[in-house]
This record gives sequence, C-alpha cells and structure tokens, in this order.
Amino acid sequence: MRLRRLAASIKAGSEFGMIVNVQVLRFVAAVLVVWVHAQDMIASNVVPNWASQLGYSGVDLFFVISGLIMVRTAQTKHVGPVEFLRRRVRRIVPLYYVFTLVTFAIALMAPSLLKSTVPDLGQLAASLAFIPFEKSPDRIYPVYFLGWTLNFEMFFYCAFAASLLLPKRARVPVLVALLAALALAGTAISRVTDFGVVAFIYTRPIVLDFAAGMLIAAAMPRARPSSRPTVWWISLAAGIVWLAIGTSIFPIGTGPAVPITDTFLSFGLASTLIVAGAVGLERSGAVIASEAARRGGDASYSIYLTHFYVIGIAITICNRLALGDGVRLALLPIAIAAAVLAGVAVYKFVERPLTGDVSAFRRLGGLLRPAAA
Repeated sequence: MRLRRLAASIKAGSEFGMIVNVQVLRFVAAVLVVWVHAQDMIASNVVPNWASQLGYSGVDLFFVISGLIMVRTAQTKHVGPVEFLRRRVRRIVPLYYVFTLVTFAIALMAPSLLKSTVPDLGQLAASLAFIPFEKSPDRIYPVYFLGWTLNFEMFFYCAFAASLLLPKRARVPVLVALLAALALAGTAISRVTDFGVVAFIYTRPIVLDFAAGMLIAAAMPRARPSSRPTVWWISLAAGIVWLAIGTSIFPIGTGPAVPITDTFLSFGLASTLIVAGAVGLERSGAVIASEAARRGGDASYSIYLTHFYVIGIAITICNRLALGDGVRLALLPIAIAAAVLAGVAVYKFVERPLTGDVSAFRRLGGLLRPAAA
C-alpha cells in the first residue's frame, strides 16, 4: 500500500509523470558514475577489470532513460519545439553553468589543482554553448569535463525538438533512423581530424542509447500490463548479467579519442534490457522503490555534477596523509556515500532554487526560527 501511494504521488507531482522504477535507475546510474572516479582513491589492481569498467555503464543508463522520458513527455503533454527546449534548458543549464564557471575560476586562480583545464575564454564559450572541442589532442571535453555527456544530451534535445514538427506517429521512427544513420556514418570516421570534432563525436555508437530508450517508450503503451511479470524480471536480470560480462565480449575504450563512447554493445543494450524490465515491472504492479532511492533519483543530476569535487577532496586527503591501500579501500564506500549526500544537498539548496523552487529554504527557515526564539 505504501509503495502504491509513493507511485501515485510521484506520478502526480513529477514534471513528466516519472516512472518510479526509472527514478531508482537514475539514482543507480549516478552511483555508477561516482564509482568510476572513486576508484582513483585505491590501487588499480585491487578491483577486477569488469567491476572497474562497470561504472561506465552509468552514462549509457542515463541516455536510455533520457530517450524514454522525452518520448513520454511528448505522449502525455502537447508541447512545441520552442517550449520543449525552454524546459530542457531550464532543467539542465543553470546548475551546469555553475559548475563550469567554478571550474573556470579554479583554472584561473589555482591552475595546479587541475590537469588539462586552462582558463581559455574560447573554450569557456564553447562549453557554455554545448559545442564539443578538443581540450587537448584526442581529448574531447568541455571546461568542466563531466559536461561531455550534456553535449550529447543537448544534441539529442535539439533533434527531438525538431521531430516535434512531424506527425506524432512519425517522430520516433524518423529520429531513431537518424540516430542509427549517424552511428553507421561513424564507422567511416576513424579519427577526430577526418571531418572535425562535431562530426566525430555525434557519430559515436553511444547515440544509439537514446534511440533504444525512445523505442521502449513507444512500445510500452502497446504492451499489455500483466499480473505475472516474469518476462520483465527476466529482462531486468538479463540486463544486469550483460552489464557484468559485456566488456569481456565487447571491449570498450578502443576508440581513437576520449571520452569512451563505444559502449553501446557492452552497456547500451544491457541498459535497454534493464530499463525495459523496470518499466514493464511497474506496469505489472511491481514498484521497486524506497523513499531514499526515489529521492536519490530526484537528485541524480546534482549527484552527477557534484561528485567529482567530493571524490577529488577525498583523494587529496588520502594522498596528504599517505594512507595505505587497506585504509583507502575501507574509506572508499564512505567517500561514495559522501558524494551522494553532497549531491542531495546541492539538489535541495542549489539546483531546485535555480529553477525557482525555494521550498527547502522555507523549511530551513521554519526550523531555525524556534531555535532562535
């Protein structure tokens, strides 16, 4: 009963009628990305290779979910291209700009704290405009390097906004065909210098993640809810197994440049099975969620953008104290938890206020007033 009330409240209050199980997957995706960078705290030979690379699947999971949510948005609400982009910009841009400008300020005032980031105004402008560029040879990152995924997201949002001009039935097929054509064209683009950075980056296999999420959203309304959701449990389990073994069959990181974007076969298809299973289970009445996991999903974007600084502080402390491998390994889950909690705090007190929601400050003020009295 409690889970049903949770599902009803989220569906009623979410901007897009968010599926509860998908909210949980957003949290999982964020933690997977945190795991990628948290490993820098420990020796490289401590974690098995498959477990080490597993964190990269978080981006694929995010992209599949993004494709799903955008189609659901268009299904449940009539929205034009301009309004769609306005909402996406309002959701994505403010917090990303904060982290980009903070990173640029650090590069300007304390460059020794960063690696390849320099206080270049041209790079800053390109980053704020979501235009990919080579920060250094074969390294395609914006000023705040985690923003490379947002370059893909904004590219997809622009393509999706254009598809809203098409008849409703044609939108998903046309956009899926476009993304597939881009990925196919990418097989002929082997170097960044062949046709330029933009052509290279947006023809990587990872763009197929968005197409997969769109296909899930398009197929689900036609799938009958079942009181015996065995097939969805199988889909979920198969996706999890695929995540664990995918890189042994389809190695990642073999491309000519970074970030790693050749992950569709190893992680994208697995994420597709997982998302399809999660959506199907909920349609069958199985809501796999707790209040904490749901809140983590709400804060997933803030966790994603915040965690690198938190993990960086943890690594600096470990290095300054010259901690041994055993102590670092013991501190690893604490650092991950700290990154998650910091992300939740940023969500409440930075991300939401930036979009106009100041309820957290009102509640905080209500708690402080009795104490002051």
